[in-house]
Amino acid sequence: MNDQDRRAVENMARCGLGQEALLSAFPSFPKEEIVRIFEEIKNEAEHFDDPGSGIKLNCS
Repeated sequence: MNDQDRRAVENMARCGLGQEALLSAFPSFPKEEIVRIFEEIKNEAEHFDDPGSGIKLNCS
C-alpha cells in the first residue's frame, strides 16, 4: 500500500467508518494493513478523548 492509499484509509477511519466498512470500501488493499491502520486510528482517538490529555476530538 502506498502513502496515498494509507492516507485515504486513515481519513475514512477518522471520519467514523468501522473496520468492516473500511474492508468493504477498499477490497483491493491488504486486509491486515487496513486492520492495523484502523487500530492505530482507534487508539489515537481514545487518547484524544482522554480527559487528562487536554485535547478533545470533535467530529461534528
